[in-house]
Amino acid sequence: MSETTPQDAKERPDHQRWNYNIHYMQPLVADLPETARTALDVGCGEGYLARRLAERGLEVTGIDTDPAAIGRARAQGHTVELLDSTEEAPLTSPSITYRVGDVLADDLGTYDVVSASAMLHHVDLEAGLERLRDLVAPGGRLIVVGMATPNWPQDLPRDVWATFVDKFQRLFRGYWDHGCECVWPAPHSFRDVRGAAARLLPGSVYSRELMWRYTLTWDAPSA
Repeated sequence: MSETTPQDAKERPDHQRWNYNIHYMQPLVADLPETARTALDVGCGEGYLARRLAERGLEVTGIDTDPAAIGRARAQGHTVELLDSTEEAPLTSPSITYRVGDVLADDLGTYDVVSASAMLHHVDLEAGLERLRDLVAPGGRLIVVGMATPNWPQDLPRDVWATFVDKFQRLFRGYWDHGCECVWPAPHSFRDVRGAAARLLPGSVYSRELMWRYTLTWDAPSA
C-alpha cells in the first residue's frame, strides 16, 4: 500500500486536507488532557498536525529531519483558529516553533503532549518508542498514529476490505498527500508494534485500525 497520491499538497488549505493519518489522529487530538500546555510533534513534516495542536491552545514544537519540510511548515505561518477564541477572524499564533533536528539525538526536554503521525516506521521501533516515552512529562500523554506491515494470513480479510474502502474514499472524498518522504513497506508488523507497546508502555492503549494504520496512546504516570 502506497501513500504517493499527490493532490496539490502545497495549495490545498488545511480544512480541505484529509488522509488516513489525519482521520485517525483527529479523535486523539480532540481528547487531550485539559491540563496540557505544551506539545512536541515528532516528524512534523509541513506542520499540519502542529497547527491542529496549536488550535487546542498548546505551545507547540515541531521537529523533523527534513529541512525542506520544515521550510514548507514555516512558509504556511502560524495562523490557527483557537477553539476558545471569540474573534471572528483566525488569529496569528506565536505558539509554534519549528526546528530541523533528530528526535533520537537532540536534547528536547519533556512535553505535556507528544505526537507522532506516520513517523515510527522511519526509525527503529523500540528505540523510537522508548524515546517518545521519555519525552512525555509526568502526567502527560503520548499519541501515535502509525503504519505497519500486515500479519498474514490473519490480516488478509481486513486488507481486502480496506482496499475496497480505500477506492471509495479516494473517489468521493479525495486524499491529500503530505508531500514528504514516504517509507514503505514498514520494517515492522502490527504484531511487532503491539508487543513493543505492551513491554515499553505499560497501560498503553493499542488499536489496529482498518486503513493500514494503528493508534497508540499512553499516559505517563504523574510525578
